[in-house]
Amino acid sequence: MPRWLVNGFIAFHILCIAAWNVPGPVRPSALRSVLDEISPYMIRSGLWQGWDMFAPDPLALDLDVIAEVTFIDGRQVTWVFPRMQEMPYLERYLKERWRKWRERVRLDAFSLIWPDTARWIARRFDSPEHPVRSVALVRRWSEIPAPVGPQLPPRASSAALTNQYRFFVLTVSPGDLR
Repeated sequence: MPRWLVNGFIAFHILCIAAWNVPGPVRPSALRSVLDEISPYMIRSGLWQGWDMFAPDPLALDLDVIAEVTFIDGRQVTWVFPRMQEMPYLERYLKERWRKWRERVRLDAFSLIWPDTARWIARRFDSPEHPVRSVALVRRWSEIPAPVGPQLPPRASSAALTNQYRFFVLTVSPGDLR
C-alpha cells in the first residue's frame, strides 16, 4: 500500500476526531456540515466520543432504565439495568459497558435497539414453567440539583427517581425466545 495513502488516512482520521470533539455551542455552521458528513464514519467505526459529562453544560439527570417483565400467569418482576454506583469497584470495572448501554437505550434516537433489548430480557426470565408474556422498558429519572455553596447535594438512591415513562412494550411471541 502506498505510504501517501496511509498518511492520508491517518490525517483524515485525526481531523475527524478533532472535529468531532469541538464543544457543541462553539461549533460554527461550516463545522456542523463537516460533522454531518463524517458522522456515519465516526459512528460505524465506533470512534465517536460523548463529552456530555463535562462543562459547560453537563447532563443534570440521574437516570435509570428498568424492565417490567410480565408472565402468562400475571406475575410480574422488575429487572433493573446495572448501576455502576451500586457495584463494588472491581465489578464496576468489569461491567462498565452497562453504563453506556443504559444511558443510550433510553433515548428515542436508539429506538432500533429497543425490541432486541426487550427480547434479551425476556430470554433471561423465560422458563417452561413461567413463560413471559411481555416486557416493558421504563425510563426513570430525577433532576440533579445544582450545588449550593461548597456542599454537594446528597446522592439519591435509585428508589428516589421521581419521574418515569414506559417507552416500549414487547408482547413476546415464541420466535422472540430463540
